[in-house]
Amino acid sequence: MTVTANATSALMRMVGWGLIPALLILLVIYPHGFAWGIEAGTQYHPYLWMMLTLYIAWCYLLVRESKRPTSAGLLFDFGIIANLLHALLMVGQTLMMPKYEMPHMWSDIPILFVLVFLLWRYHPRNIREQ
Repeated sequence: MTVTANATSALMRMVGWGLIPALLILLVIYPHGFAWGIEAGTQYHPYLWMMLTLYIAWCYLLVRESKRPTSAGLLFDFGIIANLLHALLMVGQTLMMPKYEMPHMWSDIPILFVLVFLLWRYHPRNIREQ
């Protein structure tokens, strides 16, 4: 499976510039599917803001490294591993708390798996010259 450096760079910029605004919009539109602990009138859990700051840092690095995507292998590896583990953990937590957290199974969890697939597919190790 091969991709071009331009395709990988474009994915890095798209995820880097788009993920945080998209998450913030989705939190407003569908908070039950994108934030934990929204049930029974509670406010956004502090965990949400911690996760957003980590994603902001990762997105910044994606945009910065998009100029030289062939050297961003570790950044992709981190994105794949962190998002896969995050999604799997959320599956387990959702199954343990189905009354309140089941909307995650059709909202942010599938998005994380799609993100993992895209990062794997456009990983710099797959870059070949055109």
